[in-house]
Amino acid sequence: MAPFATAKSEDRVDVLVVGAGPAGSAAAIALAKIGYDVLMVDRCAFPRDKVCGDALIPDALTALDRLGLKQAVLRRSRVLRGVLVYAPDGRSVPVRGECACLPRRVFDELLRAEAVNAGARFWPGCNVANVLIDNDTVVGADVGALRVRAKVTLLATGAAAGPLKRFGVCYRTAPSATAARVYVRTDEQFARDFSHLCISYDAAICPGYGWIFPGPDATFNVGVGYYYDGKRPPETSVRKLLGRFVRTFAPAADVLRHAVSVTELKGAPLRTALCGSALSRPGLLVLGEAAGLTYSFSGEGIGKALESGILAAGVVVECGQRTEDSAKVVADTYANRIRERFESRFRAYKTAQDWLSRPAFANLLARRASKSRFVQRELSGLFLETTDPRRLFSARGILRSLVS
Repeated sequence: MAPFATAKSEDRVDVLVVGAGPAGSAAAIALAKIGYDVLMVDRCAFPRDKVCGDALIPDALTALDRLGLKQAVLRRSRVLRGVLVYAPDGRSVPVRGECACLPRRVFDELLRAEAVNAGARFWPGCNVANVLIDNDTVVGADVGALRVRAKVTLLATGAAAGPLKRFGVCYRTAPSATAARVYVRTDEQFARDFSHLCISYDAAICPGYGWIFPGPDATFNVGVGYYYDGKRPPETSVRKLLGRFVRTFAPAADVLRHAVSVTELKGAPLRTALCGSALSRPGLLVLGEAAGLTYSFSGEGIGKALESGILAAGVVVECGQRTEDSAKVVADTYANRIRERFESRFRAYKTAQDWLSRPAFANLLARRASKSRFVQRELSGLFLETTDPRRLFSARGILRSLVS
C-alpha cells in the first residue's frame, strides 16, 4: 500500500503517472533518469497479470533499446524468428523479423522496477478518487487519502473507460474490441519446434484473429480477439470463439493436445485505431492504449505504448520549462506529435484490418504471397513497419498484387 500513514496530506511532484504499465513506466524511466520528481501510482500491486498476447515485435524492441532495456528483456523472453500469418484456408505466409514473447506479468514488473531504480516513486493499490482542476487545467489528483499536485499528469490506464471519463477526455465509452487468452504449458521438446509468432485470420472470428505465441519455459499464449467496428462474427462470446479456434485451427489444436497445464481463460477490452479519447488537455497527456494506440489488424500495442511514453517524456522536458501557459503548450505539442507520428499509419492499419476481415481476400493474398515479391515485401513491411500499408491495401495495390 502507499505510505499514507507517514506522508503529508498533500504532496507536490513534477510528474504524476497514473498507470504503471508499459506506457507509464516508459515515461517514468525517461523522466526519472534525468532528475524529474516522478510519482507513479497504480490500482494494482506488482507483479500483476495483464491480458495480452505478450508479443514484442520490432517496434517494441526498438523502444526498449532506447530505454536501455532491450537486452535485459530478451534474456527473459523467448526469442523468435518472425511471424507466421495464416489465411482462413490454412495457408501460411512467413514474415521474417526480430520478435520475442514475454508474459506481461514479468515484462511490466521489469519496466516498473526500472522506473523505481531510476528514481521514480511507486505507490501500488491506489485509485484516483478525484481529479484536481484549476482554470480547466489538470493540476493533479486525489490518490487514495493523499492529495497530489503535479506540474503534469500522465494517464496510462489502458482500455478502461472510467479513468478517461474521470479526467474528462473520454469520447467513446465502449471499447473497440474484446480479446481473451489462456496460457498453456507443454513439454520442452514440443515447444522447441515453434519458432514464430502465429496469427490466424480465421473465418469464424473475422473481423478478428486468433494467435499462438510461444513464450519462455515451454509456455504458449493462445487467444482470440474480435472487433466491434464493422461486421461481427456469428459468435461473439470470446470463450466460445477461443474454444472453436483451438478445435478447428490445426496448430492450436496440436498445442492443446500436448498441453500438460492450462490456465483459466481471461478476457479484456481493447482500444484501437487512435480514437475514443482526447490525446491531451492542459496539464494532462494520455498515453498508450488509453489513447487508442493499439493496431486494429493485430491488436499489438506494447510498442506504441512504450513509444508514447518516451514521446511524452520528451515533450515534458522540451516544453515544460516554459513559464507562460506551459500546460497548454505541453498538451498541444504532445497531441500534435502523436498525430504526426501515428495518425496516418493507424488509419492505414485500420484499412488493412477491414480488408483482412474478408476471408476470400485474405486467402487470395496468402496465395499471391508465394508468387509475388511485391506482396511478400508489403506483408513483411506491414508487420515490421517499413512500408505504408496503403501500398498494398488499396485498389491500385490489389491490382499490382495480382500481376506482379
